[in-house]
Amino acid sequence: MRARPTLTAGLVAILALAITSWHVNAAWNDRRDSVEALRRATTAFGDERSLLADARLRVRAADLDARRANAAHDGAQLSVDNRTLQVQATTRDRDAAQAARDGQNAQVSIVRQCLDGAGRALDGTQRGDSAAAVAALQSVDNACRQANNESGGTPPAYAFDFPDPFVLAANGSLYAYGTNATAGNIQVLRQNGDGAWATQGDALGPLPAWAGKGRTWAPAVLPRNGGYVLYYTVLEAFTGRQCISRSTASSATGLFLDTSTAPLECGDSGAIDPEPIVGADGSLTLLWKHENPAAILATPMSADGLALAGPSHHLLGVSHPWEHGVVEAPSMVVDGSGTWLFFSGNDWNGRHYATGVARCDGPLGPCDTGSASPLLASHDALAGPGGASAFVDTHGQRRMAFHAYQEPKVGYPESRLLHVAKLDLSSGRPVLVE
Repeated sequence: MRARPTLTAGLVAILALAITSWHVNAAWNDRRDSVEALRRATTAFGDERSLLADARLRVRAADLDARRANAAHDGAQLSVDNRTLQVQATTRDRDAAQAARDGQNAQVSIVRQCLDGAGRALDGTQRGDSAAAVAALQSVDNACRQANNESGGTPPAYAFDFPDPFVLAANGSLYAYGTNATAGNIQVLRQNGDGAWATQGDALGPLPAWAGKGRTWAPAVLPRNGGYVLYYTVLEAFTGRQCISRSTASSATGLFLDTSTAPLECGDSGAIDPEPIVGADGSLTLLWKHENPAAILATPMSADGLALAGPSHHLLGVSHPWEHGVVEAPSMVVDGSGTWLFFSGNDWNGRHYATGVARCDGPLGPCDTGSASPLLASHDALAGPGGASAFVDTHGQRRMAFHAYQEPKVGYPESRLLHVAKLDLSSGRPVLVE
């Protein structure tokens, strides 16, 4: 009877062992499943990481492609912009070239007009038809002035040959007188309202019987007794000397008539470059150049300005190297700052001709020896400035008229052109402002 319990206990133990074994197997199977699931998850995670890495590579590649595309686009745009700038620059260059060509063509046309008028004036002079010569010059005054202005340098006031200028303010206008040229024995100009100078023709009538033709120089005009007296240099036919004569007219443009039977002044060896001066006391003095030796003299005149009225006074001789043995073309200003004698020195036909100044005690002197260096000399395109004459314009402003060659056309038969500068005496010493 006691054997049953033992068998039962054994069965129970076996059953318990079987149950334990089942649980162990079940646990093992669960762990194996978990490991397998973990392995599968790890594999899947690795696959996802690979996919993500691939995706990142694709994104980077796409970004690089986009950047390359943007760079290509920017390069293309830059190329387009550069081409646009090149086209614009080419267009500007073309337009500038066209404008320059048009300007050159216009300038050539102006020069041709000027030369044509000058040629017709010369033809008129050679035929003895002074009216035709003057008309030809008048027709191209503007064209020739413009041609000269565009040639560079200090522009002249008048486009044709106009040596030894003298300017007079009368009746609210300015008149300029110059040495003989195409327009006649004594050229006369009048300044228009726009400031341009226009040819008026020949101011001088027939020469007196004692005078020879072709050498009428350096005129100057004095208002007197309701009319005008013109002083000028002219050839004395019998002796061959250059002398001074005078003529009269009722108008500033003439016609001036010389009724003299002999020269007004010849000096010992010739007299040229007359200019009348009215002193502070109203007295008249004639300035002129004594030919040999070269000197500037002053002679009192009668109240009517038609005759000399006393002995001549020496004002200036050759004193400085720049004058090169020549002093001539006197002009004087009587001012509160003093009495100033302007004069020319050196060779009139070259670049060394210049304008100097001396200080005097009055129209009859005495004067100092003049400036050790010129007041006005060649510079830039202006060559040989001289023949200067001071005047007061219609606005009360002191000015200086002078002639000069224009580089590179220097020396006869090239033209000596008219220039006008401001004369400033405010500093107590003359200054020319061109």
